[in-house]
Amino acid sequence: MKNLIKKSLLVVAVLTTIVMSGANINNNVKVNVIDSKVIDLKLKNSDGDLTISVRDAKGETLYTEKFEGNYFSKKYDLNTLPTGDYYFEIEGRTKINLMPFKVTSEGIEFDNKVESIYYKPNVRQDGDLVFISKVALNNENFTISLYDDHLNMLYKEELSGQVNLGKTLNLMKLEKGSYSVVMKSGGKSFEQKIYKK
Repeated sequence: MKNLIKKSLLVVAVLTTIVMSGANINNNVKVNVIDSKVIDLKLKNSDGDLTISVRDAKGETLYTEKFEGNYFSKKYDLNTLPTGDYYFEIEGRTKINLMPFKVTSEGIEFDNKVESIYYKPNVRQDGDLVFISKVALNNENFTISLYDDHLNMLYKEELSGQVNLGKTLNLMKLEKGSYSVVMKSGGKSFEQKIYKK
């Protein structure tokens, strides 16, 4: 039965048109070094509620806070951080900004020009059709998996080689119930529930 479901799952490429700027820098986020290990982070927000985190080179979260609103300004005292590589992660509804910095014995090395933006995948369901799209400005691979509510994998595919990646899944031949779309890209994982009526 599982093989029949896998074979009957129709996958059609999504035609996505996304207007993007050529630069991979977010001019709405600025960091000013005030003192040797004190910085002022300012941003203009148009991406919904934000989660602002400080992470170490291994990705461990050292500090996190939530923000709702359009303008954010806060001073961060980073004197307690040992020397090493870190980054600010600013996660909104559609994207994640990664802003690396280095703590040295003399202070902080921060370059506003060095930033990467990771666009989160988008999932939209219209009846039996599930549209999945992802902007891959950093040429990252994008893996899409579909699971039933018993965690059986029904479908898996890895997309790469384009800036605009996407698929349409047709749930028409699946049984009624809930399913999970798991998407992995750039070392990050996202999951979204979908429903077959």
